[in-house]
Amino acid sequence: MGLIEKLAAFTKTKSDNGLFVLPESYGKGSIRSFNFSSQMNMMISQCEFKEEMTIKRTGGDSRKDEITFSFRNLFQQDYKKHANQGVTIPSVQVSAGDIDIEILIPKETKINTIVITIHMDLLKTWINAQDENKFLASITLRDKPYLYDHIISNEIQQLANKIALKDEKEQLSHFYLKLKAEEMIYLFLSELSKRESVTSYLLNVSDVKTMYAIKDSLSTDLSNPPDLVNLASFWNMSESKMNKLFKQIFGNSIYNYYQVLRMNEAAYLIREEKLSVSETGYRLGFSNLSHFSRIFEKHIGMKPKKYSALSISLK
Repeated sequence: MGLIEKLAAFTKTKSDNGLFVLPESYGKGSIRSFNFSSQMNMMISQCEFKEEMTIKRTGGDSRKDEITFSFRNLFQQDYKKHANQGVTIPSVQVSAGDIDIEILIPKETKINTIVITIHMDLLKTWINAQDENKFLASITLRDKPYLYDHIISNEIQQLANKIALKDEKEQLSHFYLKLKAEEMIYLFLSELSKRESVTSYLLNVSDVKTMYAIKDSLSTDLSNPPDLVNLASFWNMSESKMNKLFKQIFGNSIYNYYQVLRMNEAAYLIREEKLSVSETGYRLGFSNLSHFSRIFEKHIGMKPKKYSALSISLK
């Protein structure tokens, strides 16, 4: 049973031709599904629940040929922070169908996702195992479960907005959405191909939940870098295993990922909160503004003063 069917049964409502509208007593928004073929489908979720929800996907042999791409925190008009959330940045999670997934959704939290599920045989026609990147080719292997999480580009965000805003009643809209879904996968795989190959631990639900808890904890205080010794001790895990598992899933070290969150927060403060460059730097724990400027440029692509001026000119 798919997510829409489960939610319809839970809320005692019906879906209409792939569209499920969340009843007001449970929240607001909708979930739309598209069946492009027997080997590819897509689901767009733009909703918010009144109460905390836990969504579980149980893996197994029936799903071993499925590969799921879950694009999250996508739509630009909703890319804002909420009082009950830390820093949220657009990302995508790709996982083999035979791994168990458990997602906790806090209440009154906007869900902006596009989930694309592809049969492994179809993806193999897109990725040539002999000619393409070995890391990408490993995605189509059935030797063990895997899960990768990756921060996505502005290009993918813009493409997601086109998908979300497309009028399904327009002529050839189904064809258009299928092509855009394929383009999202292409752009993501192009980014994923740049990852370094790392030693792979055999993943289990407990370790995955721990890594996501560590990721979420990084945004609680962006003015101070994470204490890796204390983190490992708190989660009852060796520092070596913690670092390797984190890099295996997120493609970056814990400290470097923290810096990505930190610079995205800096960009948000300059762009949306209209803080000056110096105010932003000091708030995020930088005593040396020249150092802040260098780190910002490395992650955002331009110096913070230029970014600030550009943000003002675009308003």
